[in-house]
Amino acid sequence: MTPNVLSVISAMAEVVMSKPEGTLALPLKPVVTISRDYGSGGDVIATRLAQRLGVDLFDEQILKQIAQRLHEDPVTVKLIDESVGRAKDLWFYRLFSGKEVGIDSYRDTLVKVVMSLGRLGGVIIGRGAHVILSDACALRVRIAGSVEICAERMVQGHHDDLAKEIEKAKDINHRRGKFVWEVFHSRLSDAHQFDVSVNTDRMDDFEDVVEMLQGMAGAIHSGRVLRKT
Repeated sequence: MTPNVLSVISAMAEVVMSKPEGTLALPLKPVVTISRDYGSGGDVIATRLAQRLGVDLFDEQILKQIAQRLHEDPVTVKLIDESVGRAKDLWFYRLFSGKEVGIDSYRDTLVKVVMSLGRLGGVIIGRGAHVILSDACALRVRIAGSVEICAERMVQGHHDDLAKEIEKAKDINHRRGKFVWEVFHSRLSDAHQFDVSVNTDRMDDFEDVVEMLQGMAGAIHSGRVLRKT
């Protein structure tokens, strides 16, 4: 087991210590994690679902909370977030900023922030939240689609031409997958890491997906669905 994985386990254990033994603590409001491919509609689905559930949507706000806890500038934390798994980028940042970037501190704080959100409720986008909350009362969702169709969807939304969007989709999906692997040693392609996986290739309107997820999130929050551990 690598030091990185041990660090994650330690951070998760620290947060879990207060949970009564043999119980699955219910959050104040429903919790949903959404992992998504670029152009799959995951951001749209997440936004609509948060509105339907009456909860907050957490994406960039997670980085702001990490920055507050680490007493760091949000720009610095964003650079760390984007550079996880890319040692070359971190080396350049250290060279020009003169700061020692704490990847371990970032990772541990990310775990604590997400687990705290898992007690309050909300829709959490990306950053391996589905792994962090794997034992929590949360609905873990994967929204995916083929690169070509996702790229076409982005072109229709007045983004770049198709060729550029295809390359962009490949790059973003690769970086998201690498982030989860580097931090948690988990693959986004592993369906067992999610409660629900949705392929949006044949969908133009995501309302039915949102309605389905709303029902499942409510069922999980009420304690009717998850197996007691």
